[in-house]
Amino acid sequence: MAYSHKVTSGVDIVEIRESMDLYSVPDLKKFCKNLTHKEGVKILLTLEKVHFMDSSGLGMLTNLFFECQQKGVPLKLSNLSAEVKRLFVLTKLEHNFQVYETEEQAIKAFG
Repeated sequence: MAYSHKVTSGVDIVEIRESMDLYSVPDLKKFCKNLTHKEGVKILLTLEKVHFMDSSGLGMLTNLFFECQQKGVPLKLSNLSAEVKRLFVLTKLEHNFQVYETEEQAIKAFG
C-alpha cells in the first residue's frame, strides 16, 4: 500500500508514499473518494514521501479537488516533496490548492 491513513484532531490525514503513478493511483483515488462521503470530513494529504508523480497523480489530485469543492469538503495538502513542489509550479497548481509546509499548520488551518 502506497499510503496510510490516520485521524488527528478530527482531520482525516492520508500520508502518500513513494509515487503517484498509473499503478498506485487507482487504489488511492478510490480511498480518497470514499472519504468524501463521510459526514463532516476534513481531508489532508501529506506528500513529503512522494518522489515521483505522473499525469495520473496530477489528474487524481485535480479530480479530488473538484469533487471536494462540489461537496463542500475541505481539502488541504502539506509537506510537499521537492519533486511535487516543482511539478505544482510547472503546472501552476500551487495556486489552486491550499498548501502548508507542515501537517501541524494544515490541521490548525482547518479551524
